[in-house]
Amino acid sequence: MAIRQILLVGHTHHDVGYTNSPRLIDRMHAEIVGRVIDLAEEHAGDGPDAFRWTFEVARPVLAFLRRGTPEQRAQLSALAQAGAVSVTGGYLNMTQLPSAFEFDAAYELLGEIRQAGIPVRTEQHGDVNGIAWGTVDQMRDAGIERLVMALNPDHGRAPFTQPSGFWWEGPSGRRVFVWLSTHYGFGEEWGIVDGDTALAQRRIRAFVDELEARADYPWTTAVVHAGNDNRWPTALFLDVVRAWNAHHPDLPMRTATIDEALDDLHAQAGGQDIPTVRGEWADWWSHGHGSTAREVAVYREARTFARAAQSTLALAALAEPGDVPRFDVLGYRRGPVRLRSSAEAAEAMRHIEEQLLLYGEHTWGSWETYSKPHSTFSHSHHNAKSGFAYDAFDHARDLAIEGWFRYAYARPGADSPAIAADATGEGMLVVVNPTEAPRRELIDVEVAGARRVRALAEVGPFAVAVMPIPGMGEDEVVTGPVEAGRYRVSVDPARGGIVSLVDMATGRELVAAAAATPLGALVDERVAAGSRHPMLTESPKHFHPDHPGPEFSRAVATGDAPPRVRRGPGVTQITWEGSARGIPSVVTTLAIADDSPDLELDVWLSKPERFGPESVFVAFPFRAANPEFLLETAGAVFTADREQLPDTSKDWYSIQHAVGVAGEGGGVLWGTRDAPLVQVGDFHTGRWARRLDAVGGHVNSWLMNNLHFTNFQARQEITRVFRYRFRPVDAVSAGDVRRYGRDLLEPLHARHALAPPPPRVVPPVTVEPAERLLAELRPTGEGHVRVRLRNLTDEAVAAVVRGRGVDAPVDVPAAGVADVLLPST
Repeated sequence: MAIRQILLVGHTHHDVGYTNSPRLIDRMHAEIVGRVIDLAEEHAGDGPDAFRWTFEVARPVLAFLRRGTPEQRAQLSALAQAGAVSVTGGYLNMTQLPSAFEFDAAYELLGEIRQAGIPVRTEQHGDVNGIAWGTVDQMRDAGIERLVMALNPDHGRAPFTQPSGFWWEGPSGRRVFVWLSTHYGFGEEWGIVDGDTALAQRRIRAFVDELEARADYPWTTAVVHAGNDNRWPTALFLDVVRAWNAHHPDLPMRTATIDEALDDLHAQAGGQDIPTVRGEWADWWSHGHGSTAREVAVYREARTFARAAQSTLALAALAEPGDVPRFDVLGYRRGPVRLRSSAEAAEAMRHIEEQLLLYGEHTWGSWETYSKPHSTFSHSHHNAKSGFAYDAFDHARDLAIEGWFRYAYARPGADSPAIAADATGEGMLVVVNPTEAPRRELIDVEVAGARRVRALAEVGPFAVAVMPIPGMGEDEVVTGPVEAGRYRVSVDPARGGIVSLVDMATGRELVAAAAATPLGALVDERVAAGSRHPMLTESPKHFHPDHPGPEFSRAVATGDAPPRVRRGPGVTQITWEGSARGIPSVVTTLAIADDSPDLELDVWLSKPERFGPESVFVAFPFRAANPEFLLETAGAVFTADREQLPDTSKDWYSIQHAVGVAGEGGGVLWGTRDAPLVQVGDFHTGRWARRLDAVGGHVNSWLMNNLHFTNFQARQEITRVFRYRFRPVDAVSAGDVRRYGRDLLEPLHARHALAPPPPRVVPPVTVEPAERLLAELRPTGEGHVRVRLRNLTDEAVAAVVRGRGVDAPVDVPAAGVADVLLPST
């Protein structure tokens, strides 16, 4: 197809860090907005060389609007309405770490931009190799119909030749138009952002010739980026437009915003036979989540506390008002000293969401983090990035504790008896269910700051339960199979884990006998000795599909001591210890409740830092013939391989919390609290596969790695526990996986207390039909509680939400979302 015009899109690629500390870069991007306004006024006009600019993400514009004067806000609005600037709908360039809950918070912020008179119609993503499938529907709900991916192909492959256009269909069947653009960095590499007109003309001419030679490029427009990492805006790229038009009058070039470019391409798409694809855009870069295993785990803990805070504060607001006991110590176990107003709680929640989004952004380190791992700048950048996760954790934990006390301990009337301490002085376990369905699961609770206990809790929807503190039990050494609950377990520490796990209710063996490792084994993976792979001999950047491999060797952490068994009231725990090369201590515990199908596995390890390519896994080789894997991503579940965009990652996946293993003879629901990376079907590191080759129903939890070359950590030490839950099932559905993952994101909120809470006869809210929906509660700060319903099915659901004397019917679209507002106290 002959190219008839070239659109040059000026922008800066937004990294929260990389070229400088996140502490500095974030504020600098807000200052860029003011500079863009100045440049737009200096180079105003309607001609092809007028200054036009795109804000690649929404965050700096939000910061500018909040801090700017009325005059500055009016200037920006006027430029946007005149088409001189565009603001895109992505909050930041995100990874696949954030959940639907975080993306909701980000898209809701677009209302502030639109209220300022600035349209938001397009989302633009740079650098990242993928984005969660569920965001398609979230984009559409946010009024966004087009997505630009200026994808960086380092360490991965694009789903189509760059550039290309296609339709991406979401779980609900709605779709967005995607422009898979070139790598945004060509703007600097080709001399465009620096005004090198001779170089720019040569490279753009070659680019246009390539497009015209492609049989699969039906577009008459070429889009070229004028940007790179954190570039301060200048007008130098306007010289490229002038020089090009002087030398190529037959092929005009003009500046354009991304909205203008997508208006043109989107319109052309209506008359073209372009692909429609459905499924996950699995990110090749997501292996970087394993470069900071501790901090990622902290981030995931933080968002669990954030959800608990929202739910319990909302339940307290819906319940009858009452007094809440206060305490006189600013501490974790004593409860709140003060109670926030609804406005203060809303402000705290906004801050938590901001910190979570900043951590979920794609800039993991500086441009010298890998090459200069000991530099002060590398450590400072890592500290700043980690600070987002720890900031969110501190505030979310504090707010969640207050919400728990407010809901569990509110005395509903002035005549209620005073709360008395337990006569034994030991206290009890108080458990809050923050969700719409009855829950029965193991809880792990700290008692008096001195010990932890496990118990099986059963709590109704949005209810509070009180339980006695179980006894600790005594350890005994065993050498044969252990029967507990419905399971018979054989652990062989000399082989590294569980060699047999039989569900006695069905006779089903859950462990694949032919697997290279037992279940629960810690696996240390390194490049095979003697390898001459170019990632070792030339550059770590060659860990890439263009250089398949390298080959890896794997060692399992083993021990020679027999396992220990501790039988407490209703719960049995089996513990074994081991070590591997360079990993001096691993302690693994399997917990089984007498009356639950779920098993919980905790793996505690202590590992010093190591340089050189390495990976650490926990292996779950489930027995399954002809397996399929259903993986939970933000707002959706997809079947690995079958429901993915072409050439997206099959070697590894970043999930939310849950995986469903479906196979002949039964399935397994599996979940992770702390570590999002998995390799399914086998170990796949370095294969760069175009199809998923599954030798069995294996789920390998990829705790950590350092297979990187720029901004990911070159090494890491860690001492912490990684927590898992799994359950055999007859069959697996996408809805089952969604609920299993949600229950790990929002577990029962249990705490040790010295005094019982007042009795609560009925919960303050109910949701029907609970078996087909997930409900998220959030106080709005305006006298209401929002109940957000997520439909787990492919059919519309007629739902009813009841609370505060209101019966609110609502239709929830297939695979969609609906909101109900209830009045609060």
